[in-house]
Amino acid sequence: MKKILGIFILSGLIPLAGFTQDVEAYSLRTGAGFVPQYTISGGLRFDIDRCISKTSNQWLIVSPQVFMVTGRRYNHDFKNLTGFGIDLKHRVFLKPQSMKPSGFYAEYGGVFQYFSITDTRTYSTSYSEDGAEYFTVKEGEINTKLYKFGGNFHLGHQWLIGDKVYIDMFAGAGIRISHNNRNDGFDTWYNNSWVDYGYSGTLLDGGFRLGFYF
Repeated sequence: MKKILGIFILSGLIPLAGFTQDVEAYSLRTGAGFVPQYTISGGLRFDIDRCISKTSNQWLIVSPQVFMVTGRRYNHDFKNLTGFGIDLKHRVFLKPQSMKPSGFYAEYGGVFQYFSITDTRTYSTSYSEDGAEYFTVKEGEINTKLYKFGGNFHLGHQWLIGDKVYIDMFAGAGIRISHNNRNDGFDTWYNNSWVDYGYSGTLLDGGFRLGFYF
């Protein structure tokens, strides 16, 4: 009877031990990265990754951004463009029984960006004369405040080099809604394409990241 009981206990421990060995542990819970493609639009984006679960491979990614442009960009001739933004994403790695931030993943999140833009353009303005209000067209320097909101869904793959350095590539779809302080409705001044500062609509979104965990 004791032998039979011992066999049952041993047979229960063997699968448990095997399951424990199959789970890839990972002790580093914070990462920092850089997204190079933002330099094309005159910006810098840095990513801060934080593991938010001790039992599943889930991460929160906060991505502050700053922008500074003078001269021509996306068919606009800016005297000055400055701005900032932030992305917030929830990422889940899809490899089962692993806590390492590597392999395929899915992520989703929100986007906000603000731009202050000074350029020379033709615009309409109002004036009063003899108690009546009139509109006229002028050409000159004008400052525009631009606000962009949106969301993204990505699928991607991340590679670990050693235990700390990562290379990350992702692609997916998103939506943007942009307004400025000079037009009613959606922005129309800076909406030449989906990479433009004031784009509104759906878009394809993707890129790559470089960084490390600590």
